[in-house]
Amino acid sequence: MYRNWIDSTKISHDAGQDMWAVDFTAHPMLDPEFTRRPSRLQALTRLAYRRILQDEEAYRHELARLFHPVDSRRAEQATLEALKREAAEYLSEADVYIASTIDLLPHQSRGQVTPQAVVTSTRDMRDLMGLSFYGDSERVRYEARRKLYLAQMLLQIDHTRDIQDGPAHKSYLENLLNEGIWKHTKQIHDMSIGFRLSDDGDNIQYSTQAGPDDQRWRFRSTFVEKDLGGRTISLDILYYNCRFKRAVNPISFEVIDGRHQVVEHLRWGDMRQQTSGSILSKMIRKGINNPQEIGDIIGAMFIVNDNDALNDLLGLLDSCIGAPLGWRNVTDTLQDMPDGSILNDYSSKHYKVFKGDVDILCGDGGTPYRYPVEIQIYTLESYLRTVCGCHDANHLALKLRQFLYGLVPRIFPKQIYGTRWLEEWV
Repeated sequence: MYRNWIDSTKISHDAGQDMWAVDFTAHPMLDPEFTRRPSRLQALTRLAYRRILQDEEAYRHELARLFHPVDSRRAEQATLEALKREAAEYLSEADVYIASTIDLLPHQSRGQVTPQAVVTSTRDMRDLMGLSFYGDSERVRYEARRKLYLAQMLLQIDHTRDIQDGPAHKSYLENLLNEGIWKHTKQIHDMSIGFRLSDDGDNIQYSTQAGPDDQRWRFRSTFVEKDLGGRTISLDILYYNCRFKRAVNPISFEVIDGRHQVVEHLRWGDMRQQTSGSILSKMIRKGINNPQEIGDIIGAMFIVNDNDALNDLLGLLDSCIGAPLGWRNVTDTLQDMPDGSILNDYSSKHYKVFKGDVDILCGDGGTPYRYPVEIQIYTLESYLRTVCGCHDANHLALKLRQFLYGLVPRIFPKQIYGTRWLEEWV
């Protein structure tokens, strides 16, 4: 789990509270107490199960409501077998999600939370509902309910308009940037930076002349010049990436030719080509039960040399995608006195970035509407902090903290699995 590349002390996190004290309000079906605590939601779930238990047409109708509008012809014409196959795909995705999550755990801990075979082998929604109420152990009942709920959330993500329109929204943003920035490109050149942690344990030393023990980052820098507001902006943009959250490859470290280099590594690789794994994890971790509330479905990241270059880039962005009043949820920790929103609970105080949301207005030929884009801008030094394995602001260490302290207690609750299986790690 990236232990070769991350100082394990950077993974530790003290939020001042018990990591296992979880609020399941947003995701009640993940609450280990769900079937033991009387509630109207539990009663509705039991009624649904009784309704479909021995009535094939009732079962077909319930499945059809998952995939088609209730008043549509497709809902009436869909066969039970076809609907069961469609539901089985989402149940299998839920299994893959849990298995991929377990793969991120320390090797010695994985066996303690591996799902029961009776749950993973069941790919029928009705049968899983039965297991969730009448399985032969509390663990089986919980894991069946978790599988059903994760499958439901994956289906909900698929049915979310911002997700469905994500590729088109990404393309529209890229067209704006092409017209506003990239068509003013004067030169593109490849560079390599060698970097290491300074003796103070905070700053990063870097140079184009990499030393033998340096970590290395290779990038393609784009030099642009654009007349703006009566002056010419000349700017090296060291790195740019525009991504749709459902199709992003997380960055990790690998050794290539004996050197430390930053490369892309696909997580959730066994899920479908455009995976919802990262969206699902964020919803669970942050207590979000509506995918529409995910503000970074579309994102753009830039790296520039320093704070002056960052100001120039903001001017370029303002000229092509949005006005200053269009920025929301701005965080700027690159200043001595940070502006705006605070970083999340798992971020290092040494993490330096300018980021915020911009609403992009689109809808040519129809009623205009807006969609949010998360913009992140790093200086070169602040970015190298995030890929330096032993720096407190390391990005993978952040992801591990989010995973271990934010996600794990919510999908492997202590009431079902205890805590000893993870105690040595956290």
